[in-house]
Amino acid sequence: MKSHIASGWKSLKNQFYIVIILFLYQLIWGYFLYRLVHSAVTPLLMRYPDPPPNELSQLLYYIEGKTSLSTSGTVHMYLWILLSMFLLRMLLTPFIHAGIFYGLHREREGEIGLYFFQGIKRHGKTVLLFHLIEWMLIAAPAYWIVPKVYATILNGMQLQTTVLQLLPYAATWFLYSYIVHQLILFMQFGKTGGTGFLTSLWLCLRGALPLASISLVLGMITLLLFSLSTCVSFFWSGIIALILLQGYHLVSCIMRIWGISAKFDLWYHEAHRGTEK
Repeated sequence: MKSHIASGWKSLKNQFYIVIILFLYQLIWGYFLYRLVHSAVTPLLMRYPDPPPNELSQLLYYIEGKTSLSTSGTVHMYLWILLSMFLLRMLLTPFIHAGIFYGLHREREGEIGLYFFQGIKRHGKTVLLFHLIEWMLIAAPAYWIVPKVYATILNGMQLQTTVLQLLPYAATWFLYSYIVHQLILFMQFGKTGGTGFLTSLWLCLRGALPLASISLVLGMITLLLFSLSTCVSFFWSGIIALILLQGYHLVSCIMRIWGISAKFDLWYHEAHRGTEK
């Protein structure tokens, strides 16, 4: 496990230009999302009763907001824009992964360079197909889980009791989604590497223990960095908090590429076991 994480870090340094591309992508995406939310929320806050509201004026404010959600064309427009942005981001993700995978394969062949956009062109559609399958598999349990969750919420009397009742459903769905994601990820490694995707299913199962260890270690590092960034931004508000929040996008991109690279190294060693000297 340690060797795979170390090899993933080495690959990260060799492909660091991808981190910069993703960081700029996150900043641009965050800017447009901020402008959208700002244009929608500011007029809403301007309607909040001033001076401080009494119970009646506050109730009227909430009733107005609830009515707007169902009747206002402006609210519907913003919701459609958010949905469109979410779908666009989902569709862009597979192409980004295709570029990352291709760069890792070329690195294993001893070639280090700007292969990100070549990878998008060569394997973008293939990786998109795998992502569509993954999304459908992950969403499938919602057919059974959502009605049970809905019934639990309606019948729940106390928030704490309701959360405890929902926790097993959430944990099971999370574990199922994680397993599906890892299986599809290894299949993508095999397909983009020309070794086939069915064999990669067995490679994922055979390397399940180190794979879970890689996810756990890097996940804990990511959680720790996120917690530190959040805590500091709470105590140091203002421009420092803004810089930290924007800078965390860089950390997030680094951890994302590091995780993919470490798992790719595990796949590569499992796929070439017995052939390496």
